[in-house]
Amino acid sequence: MNDNDNKGFVPLSEQIRAANLDVWDTMQAHRFVTDIEADRLSDEAFKAYLVYECDFVETAMLIFGHMLVKAPSLAERRWLAGVLQALATEQIGYFEATFKAVGVTGEDRAKPLPSSVFAFRDGMLAIARDGDYLDGVAIMLAAEWMYATWCSRAAGKPITNPVLKRWVDLHAEPEFLAQADWLRRQIDAAGPAEADRLGQRFRKALELEIAFHSAPFEGDES
Repeated sequence: MNDNDNKGFVPLSEQIRAANLDVWDTMQAHRFVTDIEADRLSDEAFKAYLVYECDFVETAMLIFGHMLVKAPSLAERRWLAGVLQALATEQIGYFEATFKAVGVTGEDRAKPLPSSVFAFRDGMLAIARDGDYLDGVAIMLAAEWMYATWCSRAAGKPITNPVLKRWVDLHAEPEFLAQADWLRRQIDAAGPAEADRLGQRFRKALELEIAFHSAPFEGDES
């Protein structure tokens, strides 16, 4: 195959993102994102977000667990086993340390979660549980590609809160970018007949993410 054979080729993941650019751009320009990029995210919103995101970690473990069981080969299962290990150790440890650093208390964590946080958690899990392997890949690609994109952009901007800066940097580091790339390659290997269904999953995940990231601002009149 020469270079001319690849001209005009668009990977399936890029086709899916292009077909859902409206919700992709809405998430990229979300207030949560723009407040961080402008170094104006309030401590209250960041603390609330951390509580909601920590709540999702256990759900993410279940999502990747469903993907592992449904994975087509050992190569995918080995990668996913590594993801689960990182979630169970590194991610949980990160939140425990960060809660102490920003002053999140047991009382903060015991407050009822907003409905959009429940919808995000339950909606994402339902897709991974009831769908096939690639359904789970599509929703996690939407989430991780979204974070990798805007955090890579935000990492180059001044963020005065060192804890928030570290959180952004974590999502722009090679390890996280590699995870997004791996998910993208899984989608790219799928056939074109899968495009519409996977695009619907990708879109649903972004819609849930948009509402989830609005939750920390509930009651904020600014």
